[in-house]
Amino acid sequence: MTASTTEIQASAVASSVQCALAERASSLGLWCWHADATGRVFAEPEAPAAIRGAGALGSWLRSAGLRPHIESAAKAALAGDAPPPPVELFPGCWLITLAERKGSRRTNATVAMALTPLAAEQDDFTDICRGAGVEPEAVARDLSTWLAGRMPDAAQAAMVLGWSLNDLSRAEGDAATLDQFSEKLVQSYEETNLLFRLARFMNGSNDPAQVMGMICNQLAQALPFQWVGIRFGKEHGGVPELADQFILVNEPPCTKQELDGELTKMLGGIAHDDWTRLLTPADSSLARLVKSEVVAEPIAHGGKTIGVLAAGNKTGPDPDASSVEMQFLDAAADFLGVFHENLARFTEQRDLFVGTLRALTASIDAKDPYTCGHSERVAMLASTMAEAMGLERAEIEQFRIAGMVHDVGKIGVPEAVLCKGGKLSDEEFAHIRRHPEIGHGILKGIPLMAPQLPGVLHHHERWDGRGYPHNLAGEAIPVIARVLALADTFDAMSSNRSYRHALPRERVLAELERCGGTQFDPKLAPIFVKLDFSRFDQMLVGHQAQAAIVAAA
Repeated sequence: MTASTTEIQASAVASSVQCALAERASSLGLWCWHADATGRVFAEPEAPAAIRGAGALGSWLRSAGLRPHIESAAKAALAGDAPPPPVELFPGCWLITLAERKGSRRTNATVAMALTPLAAEQDDFTDICRGAGVEPEAVARDLSTWLAGRMPDAAQAAMVLGWSLNDLSRAEGDAATLDQFSEKLVQSYEETNLLFRLARFMNGSNDPAQVMGMICNQLAQALPFQWVGIRFGKEHGGVPELADQFILVNEPPCTKQELDGELTKMLGGIAHDDWTRLLTPADSSLARLVKSEVVAEPIAHGGKTIGVLAAGNKTGPDPDASSVEMQFLDAAADFLGVFHENLARFTEQRDLFVGTLRALTASIDAKDPYTCGHSERVAMLASTMAEAMGLERAEIEQFRIAGMVHDVGKIGVPEAVLCKGGKLSDEEFAHIRRHPEIGHGILKGIPLMAPQLPGVLHHHERWDGRGYPHNLAGEAIPVIARVLALADTFDAMSSNRSYRHALPRERVLAELERCGGTQFDPKLAPIFVKLDFSRFDQMLVGHQAQAAIVAAA
């Protein structure tokens, strides 16, 4: 409020237009009351403290005898289509009324009073003074001080205040429009920025489920929806990691199972992306379940719908999903479809590549019936160890592939040396010691194999520096190579060889622990011996059976 007005009820607050209008009225020598949409006055004027004895004038302005006239004028302004002309309450006292609009609706009214010295000579003025318990002379003195020679003209003041109200209302509307535009501009920027972030997520992760979770989180942060979810069907479209997956961020007003069931039902009933994107409680069981509109955008692959991106229970003052929000979710769903198609092609190429590696290493292992399945078992042990170490999915896969190809260099070792049953000569052992470098040389030209190369080259290094081919020691040995050393040695001791039978499990584990700090990393060896080896035992039995069939043939 201004220096000339004060709020008298905490439940009502003057609008910004009313406050600004009161300031302009004060500069014209007028007093202002503010009324709500019913005409009830909730803010009265107060005489400025700068006037000596201003309490008398303030009491007169707030008197019970004056209030009915003010509220009557406010109701008249609220009821009419056009501002009423100034009303002469009594000679020298005029009331000017203005109503503020919000669209076609009048929301409040301002009543301004123009007082001249002539008013103090009237009986009505004196009657109001007596009703307020103040001396007419004191009120007249305060009024004279306030006017300081000014003579308010009601007609001119009404015209100026009318212009002011129009200007202030228009300025407020322009400010609101500008605020809305700014808000939309910021939202558009954030959404565009989010789409770029989503693209980076899709290009920078090898874990499809992790990417989907990150995308859901980003969408939930950027959009005003209570929950965001992604549901994939059982037909994975070449990406088995996403088949039948349901990712949900934040809590819907139902159980996760109920929401999943509705999304699955909707997804199963539509083969193409021709569904209605905006679901309402009137026409959708999903929307009825969450008691809100739901935006459901299809995720397509190869012309078929393989999943759905859904968001519901919009928050904020507007419960209805806007076209901007729907368009953004549509764009995000398109991103997910493109990502899925690219991932499917990558998965196909990866499976072909890994299959080729598996066939290559299997052919090497097959040179010696005693090493049948060795590389496959080492790959499994290395990935299991990586998982026990808490590594990410992508790193676990790197350890698995490194285990699969760790002995690929044996392709350059004479078969007579590989299959020799007795003790190797120094020259023969020199051939064996070359296989890590041969393998490294074979694989270094394949860009996808770069993360596995340190494991291939250094899996025969020792913690104490007495290994080969480079006599690395301790932390200088890459972690992937330290893990492969444990897996390779465990398998060698656990399987039959031409020169000895497999050792008992207890002895194998005890030997690994004993060599921690000499041959093996002292921190990794205790972790390795606590792994679950049940899968290893199953694989070993199967490989031994295959070797027996090959030997019999």
